[in-house]
Amino acid sequence: MSFANPTPLRIGATGTLNGWRVRVAGRVVLGVRDGGETYYWNEYNLVDDQGTSATLVYEETESGPEWKLFRAFEPSHPLDAREAAAKNVGDTVNLDGRPIPITLTGTSRVYHIEGQAPEGVEVGDIASYFNADSGDRMLVASWTGHEIEFYEGLDVPPATLAAAFGLAANAFPAVSLSAGSASGTSASTASRFTKIVIALLGLSSFFSLRSCFTSSTGDPIAAGPRPKLVAPAQRLADGAAGTLAQHRYVVAAHAVVEVARVNGRHDRREYILRDEANQEWLLVNGLSGGSKEWHLLHPATPAPAGTPYDAAARKLGAVIGIEGSTARIVDLFQSKAVTADGVRSADTLPGVVQYGFVAREGTNWVLARWDENRIQWHRGVAIPDTEVLAALGGVK
Repeated sequence: MSFANPTPLRIGATGTLNGWRVRVAGRVVLGVRDGGETYYWNEYNLVDDQGTSATLVYEETESGPEWKLFRAFEPSHPLDAREAAAKNVGDTVNLDGRPIPITLTGTSRVYHIEGQAPEGVEVGDIASYFNADSGDRMLVASWTGHEIEFYEGLDVPPATLAAAFGLAANAFPAVSLSAGSASGTSASTASRFTKIVIALLGLSSFFSLRSCFTSSTGDPIAAGPRPKLVAPAQRLADGAAGTLAQHRYVVAAHAVVEVARVNGRHDRREYILRDEANQEWLLVNGLSGGSKEWHLLHPATPAPAGTPYDAAARKLGAVIGIEGSTARIVDLFQSKAVTADGVRSADTLPGVVQYGFVAREGTNWVLARWDENRIQWHRGVAIPDTEVLAALGGVK
């Protein structure tokens, strides 16, 4: 694997970034293992004459290069390393008075250092971390053992970097847009709707944030999305019946739904259940990709109800009101049913593309998804894997 500098930003370069005069003191290559592959990114150590430092992070994503500037900060509500390690994707964290959803967790390793690394950083160092992202701001907690540090990150436009370091305007390519996205000019309803959704879901970055990876032999291979997680192996039998959460249900339909998210792709299983009053409920296995994740949801109405366009305008971290309670958006996604059997709804017709978000507050979960014509809302709770299987019997 070559750890050559992939950008025109060189060690020793000086510039003025947002009024801050800095020098590029070093470059660190880090990686994270995921699905049997290692994904790498570059971190540039910026310092000024007073010794103040910051980290400029470069990643090559599916939609093009992305840059973020991170600076250390002291949270008003800090976590210790043990508390941080207990956090999962979908949880919220309140570090400075504003709850923000956790969107990524992992363990990174330092693979290469060029020039001067931040103090204490050495090749081979391993650290755990989580990212909390509100859409306009990212907070990162990183810890090794009992030591924990916190960073705040903001996007840096490529044009800003070029101007800051006196490079050609096109030295740092901008994020590319897919056909029919925000670069289009079509005035049709479908095109305008797609433009709104794609822009809010990160310029069509529905996939991995770590796109430079190697094969299992260590040889570099072409950049691409992380491998998709297949649907959970467990399959509830059609017609299975039992009592779950104090109600008796029958499995009326089943679908495998393909989901694309900012942090990866996965399939999940969705079941339509019918209760004693013949009302439909939605049972989701793998809402966020976990094979033992189960959520039991019923149709719900938010306040205000809103339209698909209103839903598409909501960002990570936004709060919604629904049935007398609130929930905060923790995930954005695109989905379509791959297969479906039994009684079908518009949500489970194979090939129909929808957009959506997941919101959560405590034990309260909300699933919203829509196309340009309609929107469906569901609200409910997480159910332990053992309870679902005990209630609805054998699996296929």
